[in-house]
Amino acid sequence: MKKLYLVILAGVVLCAAIGVFLYLQKPSVVAEGSVDGRLVVMDENSWSLHFSDPVKETTINNETIEVSDSDGNPVEVRYELSRDRKTLHIHPPDAGYPEEPRHFILSITSGVKTNLGFSYGGDTKLTFAVTEDIPSIASKRELTEYFQTIIKKQKVEQKNEKFSLFGRSEAESSEDKATSGGGEGSGSGHSETNNQVQGVDEGDIVKTDGTYMYQVVNQELVISKAVPADSMEITSKLKFEENIQPLHLFLDKDKVVVLGNSWSHEAVEAAVKTMPRPINGSTVAMIYDVSNKKNPSLIRKVAVEGHYMTSRKIEGTIYFVSNLYPDYWLAGKNPEIDLRPRVMDSLEGEDARAIPATRIKYFPQSEQPNYTMIAALDIENPKAGFNVQTYLGSGNAIYMSKENLYIAVDKMEDASRWDVSSTEVYKFGVKDSEIAYKASGKVPGRILNQFSMDEHEGYFRIATTDGEVWNDDKPSSNALYILDENMKKTGEVTNLAKGERIYSVRFMGDKAYIVTFKQVDPLFVIDTADPEQPKVLGELKIPGFSTYLHPIDENHLIGFGFDTKIMDDGKSFNEEPRIIRSGMKISLFDITDFHNPKEADTEIIGGRGTHSYLLDDHKALFHEPARNLYGFPISVYHDKEGSEYEQVFDYQGALLYEITPEKGIELKAKLAGDDKGQKEIYETWENNIQRLLYIDDYVYTLSNSKIDSYSLDDFTKESSLLLQ
Repeated sequence: MKKLYLVILAGVVLCAAIGVFLYLQKPSVVAEGSVDGRLVVMDENSWSLHFSDPVKETTINNETIEVSDSDGNPVEVRYELSRDRKTLHIHPPDAGYPEEPRHFILSITSGVKTNLGFSYGGDTKLTFAVTEDIPSIASKRELTEYFQTIIKKQKVEQKNEKFSLFGRSEAESSEDKATSGGGEGSGSGHSETNNQVQGVDEGDIVKTDGTYMYQVVNQELVISKAVPADSMEITSKLKFEENIQPLHLFLDKDKVVVLGNSWSHEAVEAAVKTMPRPINGSTVAMIYDVSNKKNPSLIRKVAVEGHYMTSRKIEGTIYFVSNLYPDYWLAGKNPEIDLRPRVMDSLEGEDARAIPATRIKYFPQSEQPNYTMIAALDIENPKAGFNVQTYLGSGNAIYMSKENLYIAVDKMEDASRWDVSSTEVYKFGVKDSEIAYKASGKVPGRILNQFSMDEHEGYFRIATTDGEVWNDDKPSSNALYILDENMKKTGEVTNLAKGERIYSVRFMGDKAYIVTFKQVDPLFVIDTADPEQPKVLGELKIPGFSTYLHPIDENHLIGFGFDTKIMDDGKSFNEEPRIIRSGMKISLFDITDFHNPKEADTEIIGGRGTHSYLLDDHKALFHEPARNLYGFPISVYHDKEGSEYEQVFDYQGALLYEITPEKGIELKAKLAGDDKGQKEIYETWENNIQRLLYIDDYVYTLSNSKIDSYSLDDFTKESSLLLQ
């Protein structure tokens, strides 16, 4: 009897403890992007509420959740609950929010319940404003509150991850970290960078003016006289400071602009007690006057806090983008800490100055603790103003036409599922160093890289992958969307290659070419001539996949990628076949008949382990149009006989092919990076060719250690120039 009494008492104590625990752990709801109960949303864009516990679906209706304007009039929004019932998407009215007033109130009554019957706390009464423009931070204090809100939410997420009780699901969080003509102008007497868009130059590690080469290598700017090819010589070397890492350069007449990262070694802890925080890293741009090739002079240096992302040049203006992750956790220890990003311009002194808080804008609902910085620098007028635009939120990829710049921002649509995502695209007009926001749009899925985006005849085209290849619950699918000049969707092609993901995209005129892969390589030909009704015209399935597509003409393109092998059929384990990458593959695609694309020719190079910079960076492609020559750096390995996982190194260097619709793919030359005449066991860093370029009738290979010149007539070596 006594034992029974103790059991009952223990049960009562346990129930009481659980009751107290559940009371203390009252479920809450938070609006994505809200700061202290305030929220700004973009006109005609959706936004989200995040619940700490799954919502009982039957309790979501227009009576338990209501949106009204500031005059008390109801607004007919539409609700969509996520699969895990922890995220509620608020879609705008079909006709958009009323033009006046632009402030609204969302109210959540106690009728919204968890499965256990508990009501929610938190943002149950939320005021939000609707805007057509990207909103700005009102003050330095509001900026600090923005970061403090992120810190609070991260602490809640970390706390929720530690335990799960009575069906409370643990919080999961994850971050997804992954044309219009272009290339070189035909008839040019020297190489130009293989750009995505004609007229929009991209930063690279080497440029040439047809006589001299300008190269960032070994922590130096090296200017070499390349003509005549049989007597090359170094004209000058300019050593960069130890804390500067040069990455790209541009050439504009007698000016060279070098872009890269700089960093300092200041202690972060010192900022906890002081108002200014240290600058740990910046994107730097240095303008050099190279009219005197033997004595280049620095005429201006600018710096934008953050890590260098990418750059473009249109005529005489450089645009570059950096990404800054400030030490925002300091805001939790010192509310007075200054988290504004800083810029430096040598015309105004060597000290960095903070960007005013009112000039900092933010992508609504992004809730990312980082800045995207867009800078414009007029290099034709070295004393022109330095324009820097600052946005809170992460930009994953950049596409730029001659008139517009597009920033793609990844966005998780479901807080508990990292494979459910969308891409928000922000459009900015660019002209003469000015950058102005124009519009924004949103599409399901995530993009691969800059080639996933394109602008054509006023329309924006974007290809995305939604879901995950190996996720049986939500298998991946691919799509192409077309948006008008206001970034509103006009047409789409969806459900392409279910269970696969995009590996390369190329837009050519009215056509889009998309390569997906899982076991074979489907090449899709999509007609976008009618922006409201794009359609798939043809599909080609072949082994392997292309990571980069390059147009030859309107009826042919080249795919550079990997060959693949099926190692087993998977039947013994009731699984899908196991696929491995093999050698590098070149494919010549004939798309004369859009409904029936063909692989007209192929070339397989080496075996597993063979790699080329081209497969990761399109700027590594060499093209000499007069001779139809295409080339790229390469390191070749062959599979070791009798072993699936071992490879034997063959050589490193560069390959040149003549590729034409009439003759197909023909190897013309094998240019070795190491010509000592001895067989190397491993590839070496100093002999890795990074770029090829041509000047008149000669091709040049550039590595970290030297420049070699070859005749384009018979590919015999003319001379070598040591860089070290």
